[in-house]
This record gives sequence, C-alpha cells and structure tokens, in this order.
Amino acid sequence: MGQTTKKSLPLTPAMIMQARKRLEGIVLHTPLEFSPNLSGISGASVSVKWECLQRTGVFKLRGAYNKAASLPPETAGPGVVTASSGNHGLAVAYAAQQLDFPATVVVPEEASQLKMNKIKQYGATILQHGANYDVAAAHSVEFAKETGATIIHAYADPLVIAGQGTVGYEILEDYPEVNVVVVPIGGGGLISGISFWVKTVNPHIRIVGVQTTATRAFYENFKAKRLFYVPVEPTIADGLAGNTEQLNLDFGLQYVDDVVLVEESGLRQAIRWTLENERRVLEPAGVVGIAALLEKKIQLDTDENVVIVASGSNIDIDLLRSIMQT
Repeated sequence: MGQTTKKSLPLTPAMIMQARKRLEGIVLHTPLEFSPNLSGISGASVSVKWECLQRTGVFKLRGAYNKAASLPPETAGPGVVTASSGNHGLAVAYAAQQLDFPATVVVPEEASQLKMNKIKQYGATILQHGANYDVAAAHSVEFAKETGATIIHAYADPLVIAGQGTVGYEILEDYPEVNVVVVPIGGGGLISGISFWVKTVNPHIRIVGVQTTATRAFYENFKAKRLFYVPVEPTIADGLAGNTEQLNLDFGLQYVDDVVLVEESGLRQAIRWTLENERRVLEPAGVVGIAALLEKKIQLDTDENVVIVASGSNIDIDLLRSIMQT
C-alpha cells in the first residue's frame, strides 16, 4: 500500500454502522451479481455491484443523506449548499427535500443538463459558476459565508465518507469471499469509505481505484504520496473531474493498494459493451472499473473473486445515443 505509518483518521467502524442505520429506508441495498462476461474476459471470478440502480442513479445519496441527517434542526433555516458536477448535487437535493431543508447546488457552467434538470425536480436552487468543479467548489464556500448555509462537501467530510462506506459494508455482507474490490475515483470519497470498511474487516482484500487519463489528479497524488494540484483535461466523465483533498489522499495512502488509469477514449466502448452485454446503462464515471478490465489494466489471478463498483447511471441521452450509433 501507499505508506507504512498509519495516520489517525476521523472515521471509525461505528460511524459506518451508524450511517447504515441512518440510511435504512432511504437508500437501496443494491444488487451484487456475478458476470460471466467479465469473468470470461479477465479469467477471474468477477461480480458487479450495481450501485447505478441506487435512488438518484448514483452512490452519492449515501454520503449526502448521512451528512444532512446529522445536522442540527436549525440548519433548516439557512439550509445547505454544495458544489457538484451533478451527481452529488442531485443527492444533496434529494436529501434536503426528504429532511425539509432548502438546498443550493453550485455546478460548473458546462454541467450535464440531465443532472441539472433532476436537481431542480427535487426543489434545489442551481447556481452555475466556473469552468470546472474546483471553481464551483470555491464559489460554494463564499455562498456559505454570505448566507450561513452549511456546506455538504462532495467527498472530504467524515460523515459523507461514512455514508459511502456502506457500499463496502454491503459488498462484504453479500460476498465475504471477495479478494479484490475495484472502485471509481473522482475526489475520493467513495474509495475512502469502501477501503476503510473493507480493510478494517479483512486487510488482505486488495483495493484498486480507477481514474481516466484526463481525470488523473488522485492517481498522481497517490503515486507521489503528496497533495498537489493536477489540471483536469476535457472529459466525458464529469463525475470524476476535479482534484482531491488531503483527507481523501490520507485514506488512499493507508487503505488503497493501487490506482490505475483507463483511456478516456475507451469509456465510450465500455459504456456500449456494458449495455450490450450486461444490459445496464452506465455513465462514463460509473463504467471506469469495467473499462479497466476490458483494457487489462488490473492484474488478476484465476482464483481471485473480484467486485467492480458500477457507481452511476446518469448519462445524457444525447451522449448515449451518439455512443450507440458509432
């Protein structure tokens, strides 16, 4: 793994157990299914955790609701604010609606229209600001200072990470024989929570993160074992675009075994392959784990049991149509 000296991190197994109880009736226990197709390609025994079937179409609801539900009642006045490329904002909007909080979501100017429409359906206010997630995030901080709204960070918050950790809880509950877990990485909240829970229960399970060649900030930080800014190149995987924070890098260095990159050009092929062979629609950020197997980026043994987290399904219909027509 990335480092040998363990750093004290603001997360405990009890926090993930508490998140699991808090999320009962709110999130779905998503299916984990064996894939003959991916097993045949990789040579290992591969199953997929279809988190794309989660309410709001993405895993983000777990962390967003866990954080929002932990806030004091007075939050209902100024409400909550977040920055998002779309999916986290959608989750915060849904959570705020359930809890009767006003919510504001700051999105980049080029945010997915599909995701913005869904955010509005849950009653949140959208502010478009900046060319990318990082600029939108800075604006959300200013908005919070001006209004008194509480920030729900997309990934660098212990309660958000605890919520995402319930994905790891379900994986081990359904498939305790797993040897390798493959997880998409944007800012790193999902892999922080999953890796913490999985390694706490069984430190011998291998955790592999996946980014694209255009969205490689966490990868570069992980390999260098230090935090620094990495420009994000144009990408169709908006859910992975942006940099990480020290908190998530610390989780990665302590609990993640490796991070690999898939080709940006391969995402379209992976989306099409998944729809044709698995009969599931995935967005670019959600398909990177499958793309990693298709591109042979992860070394697997024939006796290993592998779980790939397919994290989201919120793809613009025009993008999906163009992928299926090529």
